[in-house]
Amino acid sequence: MIEASCIWCLGPAENGHDEHIFPEAIGCPPGFVLPGSVVCRKCNNALGHLDKAVSDEFDFLAFLSAVPRKKGRPPIINSRGNVLGSIEATVPTLTFNMEKHPIAAHDGSTLAPFRGTRRNIRAQLSREGNVGKISFDVTFGDNPKFIRGLTKIAYSSLAYFLGSDAARQPSFAAVRQFVIGGHGSRHVLLSQAGDKEYRLSARAPYAHDSGGYVAGFRIAQIDFLVDLTEEESLLPIVEAKMREEYGDAGWSVLPLRGAGEAPT
Repeated sequence: MIEASCIWCLGPAENGHDEHIFPEAIGCPPGFVLPGSVVCRKCNNALGHLDKAVSDEFDFLAFLSAVPRKKGRPPIINSRGNVLGSIEATVPTLTFNMEKHPIAAHDGSTLAPFRGTRRNIRAQLSREGNVGKISFDVTFGDNPKFIRGLTKIAYSSLAYFLGSDAARQPSFAAVRQFVIGGHGSRHVLLSQAGDKEYRLSARAPYAHDSGGYVAGFRIAQIDFLVDLTEEESLLPIVEAKMREEYGDAGWSVLPLRGAGEAPT
């Protein structure tokens, strides 16, 4: 094994950039990174689309919480097609276009029409006295890349807490293959955090008596648990614990199971 080798491709990992374990765009805590001797430059760049998939799911929460984007740039929403969000005179400002033609957004730029795509937002305007109100729903968690991105965070946090040598073990080959190429199927458990604070944090992985690990972390107001065993052998145990704590509500598993699909 090469001393400075990448935890993803297991190839040489010298002179690479630090990899932020959480995407910078949603507020990765300072210092929560893996050095270039642990993640090679090629994998760092190649897996960036998974970081974007995670950031896209939290764009509204990060924007409304005034979280700076990568390299300290101002918060913005600009990947929804018919929605633009930017900070104007220190105030978060949003424009929704529900027309069938482009319009001018609040900053003067051209905003695309609503086309009903997955990332578009269908907003509704109502009025209560002299106050206008906009309401909308956001689809969450249905992008397969999102699950891969969350698994990437889980595995990277394991390398951070337990060391890169532990992460390079053959027992994590299935996790690496899922994240890098989308091979196989893996799951993520999520539940509502106990408070409404926007916060990103991670804790050392839970080590089961069998030798497997479950990684836990928080993004915004959501707690995530990821079984990092090869066959997800700890998933039924974690689900049972969630059911014991929350009952049948208050938590979920991604990807969402179809009607009639039994728990694992």
